[in-house]
Amino acid sequence: MAFTLVELLVVAAVTGILLALALPSFVVLVPSRKSAIHELSGFLEGARSRAMASQSEMLVAFADGTFPGEGAYRGYALFVLEGEVDDPAEERSVRRLSPWKTLPPGTVFAHREHFSVPEGTAFRTLFDVPTERSFPLPPTLPGGAGGTAELPYLHFASDGGICFPAFSDADALHLGVMEGYYSRKKRRPVPTASGTGSRGADPPANAECLGIGLYTGRSRLLTD
Repeated sequence: MAFTLVELLVVAAVTGILLALALPSFVVLVPSRKSAIHELSGFLEGARSRAMASQSEMLVAFADGTFPGEGAYRGYALFVLEGEVDDPAEERSVRRLSPWKTLPPGTVFAHREHFSVPEGTAFRTLFDVPTERSFPLPPTLPGGAGGTAELPYLHFASDGGICFPAFSDADALHLGVMEGYYSRKKRRPVPTASGTGSRGADPPANAECLGIGLYTGRSRLLTD
């Protein structure tokens, strides 16, 4: 069976159009996930360095499902802990030092369940441990007040180490970013793409992960 030149040209044109439509999903989405984890790592290192340079305590807050608007499971910001050093940390006030930043569109923070982890491994993300305290939220309207919310956070000491949360069963806590979105109906982040899972197990999300050292406060990229 032979094809005419016109038929071949039509097939080639249709194939080209389909490739052009599909290409952005491969070229844009994967780099956004990787650029997000690198930006996040740099932000945490900046918070650690600032704590040591100013001999003060820095907190990085992370948006969970209580965060308003599109920032749920995507926002993060830097705060300084104010007040007397001898006072309990939970009684001291916080002051925001950076704008609320957000992960790139199509990416959200991940939980432990979104990674393929060997059974018995002490692997937890910041969103899997109770690490909440009250933080001021961005204004919901121009010129208005944003209120407060209990949010997960990392607490950097003046020596750069992690004051809180205390993860006694491991020497590192994890912070993950995956391709996905936050579902207010399910009240959870939902992956939009998956990797290759082991037989009989749910496949892990397409995600990147940082390991944050308890004693040094340094973040190490685990999945580049």
